Amino acid sequence: MSHDTNIQVIKRSGEKAPLDIQKIKKAINWACENTKVNPLVLETKSHLYFKDKVQTSDIQKTLIKTALNLISVDEPDWQFVAGRLFLMDLYKQANINRGSSNFGYGKYSEFFKSYVEKGYYYKDFYNYYSEEDIEKAGEYIKPERDLGFNYTQIASINKRYLLNPNKVVHELPQEMYMGVSLFLAIPEEKKDRLKIAFKIYNAISEQKLSLPTPTLLNARTNFHQLSSCFKINMDDGLREIYHGIENMAQISKFGGGIGVYLGNLRSKGATIRHAKGVGGGVNRWIKVINDTAVAVNQLGARMGSISVTLDMWHRDIYDFLDLQTETGDIRNKAFDVFPAVSIPDIFMRRVDANEEWTLFDPHEIKSKYGKNLQDFYGEEFDAFYLQLEQDETLELKRSVSAKELFKMHMKTVVETGMPYVLYRDTANRLNPNKHAGMIYSSQLCVEIQQNTKPSKFIEEKIEDGNILIKYQPGDTVVCNLASINVAKVHSQKEMEKIIPISMRVLDNVIDLNFYPVEESRITAEKYRSVGLGFLGLAEHLATAGYAYDSADAREYTDGLFEQYAYHTIKASNQLAQERGAYELFEGSEWSKGIVFGKDASWFMANSTMADQWTPLLEEIQKTRIRFGYHMAPAPNTSTSLIMGTTASVLPIYKKYFVETGSMSTNITIAPNLNPKTMWLYKEYVNMELNDVIDMMSVIYKWIDQSISFEWIINPDKISPRDLYNYYVKCWKQDIKTVYYVRSMSLDVKECVSCSG
Repeated sequence: MSHDTNIQVIKRSGEKAPLDIQKIKKAINWACENTKVNPLVLETKSHLYFKDKVQTSDIQKTLIKTALNLISVDEPDWQFVAGRLFLMDLYKQANINRGSSNFGYGKYSEFFKSYVEKGYYYKDFYNYYSEEDIEKAGEYIKPERDLGFNYTQIASINKRYLLNPNKVVHELPQEMYMGVSLFLAIPEEKKDRLKIAFKIYNAISEQKLSLPTPTLLNARTNFHQLSSCFKINMDDGLREIYHGIENMAQISKFGGGIGVYLGNLRSKGATIRHAKGVGGGVNRWIKVINDTAVAVNQLGARMGSISVTLDMWHRDIYDFLDLQTETGDIRNKAFDVFPAVSIPDIFMRRVDANEEWTLFDPHEIKSKYGKNLQDFYGEEFDAFYLQLEQDETLELKRSVSAKELFKMHMKTVVETGMPYVLYRDTANRLNPNKHAGMIYSSQLCVEIQQNTKPSKFIEEKIEDGNILIKYQPGDTVVCNLASINVAKVHSQKEMEKIIPISMRVLDNVIDLNFYPVEESRITAEKYRSVGLGFLGLAEHLATAGYAYDSADAREYTDGLFEQYAYHTIKASNQLAQERGAYELFEGSEWSKGIVFGKDASWFMANSTMADQWTPLLEEIQKTRIRFGYHMAPAPNTSTSLIMGTTASVLPIYKKYFVETGSMSTNITIAPNLNPKTMWLYKEYVNMELNDVIDMMSVIYKWIDQSISFEWIINPDKISPRDLYNYYVKCWKQDIKTVYYVRSMSLDVKECVSCSG
């Protein structure tokens, strides 16, 4: 890059100065250090854009844009150069705003104190940490970890997670991680608190543990709603319905996604107070729920997100399946909710045999029999269902073709990507807390499978001049999530280090959390349920030498996830010894020495880890377990960008793809893409779905809840029979839920992994 004194620059302070070529060279060399790119290329390319009186901030933007445009499959390291240049700009802004002459991080204790005083950080931090503790925390921060961010990572962290009100930069990435860690360690014993905070910091700043958006965003603040989503079971009564809708509004107000079970609601044409044929049906209530999601829009940031679940035997199922299609009565539509269907085994058997299927009104059943069909599963469900089919006195039952009903379901799926599917008998058969309740529905991303129960209205009365409305609380589930980065945590040594601290974090979240509705607090404290998930599996398999869709990959993954399961349950047992078991432990599958539906005899016959599982199962029966539910891989779509790895446990969508933005055209490249991994990274868009289902069924063996399993299908190649077979295969292989079914465009490109 040649020296050009004719070009003047305008500094951030407003003063003019000659363009300092050496300063730019120094910045470029710093950004390119320890990468496989030539800094001279960036110097040459970026010089073309410099103009007289250019702002120094625009020079930085030009360098970033140039680096982004240089990203290619052959030179992926430009994404890290762009990330460091972006980081450099963040550092400069923070230094100016904090009145510091340092490049990079300033004095953490001063920054921390100012943020507490301004009300940005938790007001009671100093009740748990001394000023000396915060000094030590500042000394412990590792600024060099910022250098591992690519552009997408650091840009996402800056946009979504750094706490810099009005875009005035003070907080930097490692300070964010430390603030989150200090907050999440608050429930620890004083003597251990700082030490555990540092363990949390290492896990999240080294990107071995991924925290969900609400936790990463709100931990360290005065508004600590840390949970991702909630699950509600709504009863069939006007008070109960509107109580449920009010709870949904409160949860949406504070950013939680919601799953609601509607199978208790009476169908269209049902009886209300002895008046026959007047019931409005489920869809009318879904429209109210839909409008609530739109109206309670989180300070205008985004609409509420609510999934609604209905049983396949409910008399309103046809209207429900038509909820978001382009045909039918617009007055019955609701386009802002996420439908899901609950399917019993007997329905799948009827479809396979091309037999009739009977739809019922749940209110009519409850009125005559005093019990609900939906409150049973397995053989008890089948027996009651068959009894109802034989009952000629039921006026609202309706006989349809099981196959035609499922065809309508598949047609709706192809058209809208939904409804999601819950195989309710599988979920309840493997439910570790079947002694305490039932699983009725999925939630927004379908991976949380826990017991729910509707609240019951008791009374409204006047007391001391106040109107008191009483409800008997049901079980409203709270989803407290975190995810292990498989790409970095796959050795026994790493598991022993990261999984116990991950489970401590989740346990602490339960106690630190702000609960939008008190019913969710009651359920959280009763079950102490968490959802440890995983991301980066596709990256790890490729770098370990396995093609995702191979038998070798499945065998390897089976062993890997058994180890994850073992260390997770062991950590839960150790926490129970330290802090006590969850309230409902007695009578659970855990208390009987059964984990993931497997007892000691299964492990003795099938596992290479039997010598570890057997004593652990015995220990659990003696000293119990901390959590009612443990594992639930979420989609991790946005957090995987921050972690710089592949999402969830699914295949990578594309090895590389182009995003066109206002700043530049950015090529996003699979992590660790090189000539070796190029052919091992199998892209989901070109993969046989049967192979993905087989991989999911391997992972399911070691998950006590469910997996957010999204399908990608090519409608140009997939027949209705193929689609049907996928659903049957999932059902037969004990997969509990199916998430979105995404249809690819018809102009599918040739599979890069399969060519040559």
